[in-house]
Amino acid sequence: MKRSSSKKNWLPLVQTLLRVGCGVVLILAAVDKIGDPAKFLKVVENYHGLPADLMPLIAVVIPWMEFFTGVALALGYKRRGAAFLFCLMMGTYSLALAWNLANGVEMNCGCFSMDSTEKLTVWTVLRDLGFFLGGWIVLCAERTYAAITD
Repeated sequence: MKRSSSKKNWLPLVQTLLRVGCGVVLILAAVDKIGDPAKFLKVVENYHGLPADLMPLIAVVIPWMEFFTGVALALGYKRRGAAFLFCLMMGTYSLALAWNLANGVEMNCGCFSMDSTEKLTVWTVLRDLGFFLGGWIVLCAERTYAAITD
């Protein structure tokens, strides 16, 4: 009985750390993109598969969506909605990266820095799937600590 009780004490703490970590990941990913949407547009074009007419809009909207979702997660504001958006983004990114990797596209994912020399590899896809899993844990959490509102 005591063992079950101790598990309940540390689980919300782990989920809180994951929530804040996922938020910080999105904020860091967004900062470089927000500062130069024209450059991010070139990164988005490398993903091949989005309608050309929507790419300029996507290059502006995605970084701000990442930023505000990250802030909401980090602060614990509307945690479930923010975690859902986080999972939606990470799942979409993972699928897009896996598709391009499977099709032999050599590209920089533009995940954290558009100037990065990081090339797309299976590790890039696995990293984003790991982020997705972290977001899923936050989404399914009963509660987390230090949240503005749940």
